[in-house]
Amino acid sequence: MKRITLGALDYGVSFGVDRTLRQLLLERRLSAVGCLVASSLWSREFKPLQEVADEIGGKPLIGVTLAFSGDRVAPVSARMQQVYGPVMPSRTKWVHRSFLRLLPDDILREEARAQLDRFVSLMEREPAIVAVRDGLLARFALARLVIDTIAECKFKTPPLLICPVQSRRAHARMSARAAPNGVKVLPRGPSLPETDNPEELQVRLEHHFDGLADMTFVASIPGRADKRLRRDEPQEKIAIRECQREVLASGRFFRTLVAKDVFLH
Repeated sequence: MKRITLGALDYGVSFGVDRTLRQLLLERRLSAVGCLVASSLWSREFKPLQEVADEIGGKPLIGVTLAFSGDRVAPVSARMQQVYGPVMPSRTKWVHRSFLRLLPDDILREEARAQLDRFVSLMEREPAIVAVRDGLLARFALARLVIDTIAECKFKTPPLLICPVQSRRAHARMSARAAPNGVKVLPRGPSLPETDNPEELQVRLEHHFDGLADMTFVASIPGRADKRLRRDEPQEKIAIRECQREVLASGRFFRTLVAKDVFLH
């Protein structure tokens, strides 16, 4: 039997998405959720997730999606707020500064620590996983400081770090860097197919997990449309979210997993 970590990394973007993720967790249709604790909704949405986590016990994996860029998030640490104001810098800015070896390591470390601390203080548990939004963990300089920050937190059980790209080389390199700190890195597989057609998605999922290594992380974006989501996202992405929500909640999806001998970790 193959174990797959099927997860969503955007808890906190909208009420409709959050309700969907909680329901899929309860139904054991997701095995991991990453929380955007830098979002404006986190202070209201952590409590329902905490209740779900208490109900389902140690599984699935619930943790943090660190955000150093992007919309719908704001700096958490005092230093980041002082330097960049109420809006996160763009992904392009961090990629450029990483290329020039000009990342503000101290500021980013403080922001990462503030987000991790915010999760622990409100959820009253350690994060089981850590991811980084916008694929920025692929920048090795940023990956290094995230790994070091996780080590500084001295968690009883270090969280699993999600590799940002589908690359054996990148996974091996990141694993080697994380290992001395006791951090394990989950390999990254292909995200769920982006289609708004439930039948097409069901068919494509019949072979989607073929050839993946044990514990590979597969990203999804299920959700139900609400006013906030309609305001912030294009209709095309919302349709993909709705399609994934419908398929993951279906009996046919569960039968596909059984037929392929796949277990959601």
